[in-house]
Amino acid sequence: MKLKLRTQSTEALKTTLSLISQIRRFVILQFTPSQLQVILVNGQSVTLEPQVWCKLNMTTMFDQIEIQSLRDNTILLEINVELLLQTLRNFDRANSDGLNIRLQRKDSAGGQGVNTHNGRTASLALFYSNFNANTNTINHTFRIPVKILKSSHDSAMLREPELSEVDLIMRLPPEFVATYKRLEKFKKTANNDLVTIKATRRSGGFLGFVLEEDGKYKVTISWNQQLEVQKPNADANFDSDSIRLAVLKNQDQGPDEEDPSEDKEISVRLKDWQMASKIVATCKTVVFLITPREVVLHCMLEDSEDVEIIYYIAGIRRDPF
Repeated sequence: MKLKLRTQSTEALKTTLSLISQIRRFVILQFTPSQLQVILVNGQSVTLEPQVWCKLNMTTMFDQIEIQSLRDNTILLEINVELLLQTLRNFDRANSDGLNIRLQRKDSAGGQGVNTHNGRTASLALFYSNFNANTNTINHTFRIPVKILKSSHDSAMLREPELSEVDLIMRLPPEFVATYKRLEKFKKTANNDLVTIKATRRSGGFLGFVLEEDGKYKVTISWNQQLEVQKPNADANFDSDSIRLAVLKNQDQGPDEEDPSEDKEISVRLKDWQMASKIVATCKTVVFLITPREVVLHCMLEDSEDVEIIYYIAGIRRDPF
């Protein structure tokens, strides 16, 4: 197994990690020669917590790439996201001309920066050089403990949700992030507070968020500007390319204004929805999908396709209003 990388800019990776770092302490890094996936998934409760799948183009991030493993040149590592993020920030402040990344394995006795008691018997080493005020070379090395995932059980939990059916799809405008600020006012301390998301193609498109507490209040926060809400074809593919193409071309045939089945709704945990606020505020393209079982925010960090962030939130059953 070999992982050897070099980059001159960590901006895309650093920004991606900063957007998801508050969601979970540990993330999975899946390296292949063509793609780096940053995965947030709780193997103990996959359906009860949001999943985040970040996909970054390796060739645009790294100018040197060497990845070798017996599993089709795929390497899976579990790592503390804050430690990795802080190291990337240190590199940016150092004004260095290049960051090197290596996977280093240790023997069972362990070593510096390696915890053998929790299975983290390897480290991801990041090192770079810069000059001080006296033009002396200063070398910096950071070793972050990692767990190498190799078992079939570890791999089984790393399956991205499949979207076999999508009810509605819409591109959210940049100003949509204002709805998160409105919803924040109703956020409570309890972890099981729900928000019901309602959407329809009828009447020019509608997207609203309903919050209520028995006997106290019922509030609907809606997006008042026109939305291009689409209903995908039943035989449509829901991979990244198909979703982007559907939004850009907008070949939707229009709604049946008399058909109440055009109206869709799903309830999710309010805290799960709110945790996506930084992602929505930062990404250049945000596509929102409603399915019978979950809602999905499919985002592009920039105008290019180099960094993709997909945020899945499982729906929660509740009694109708």
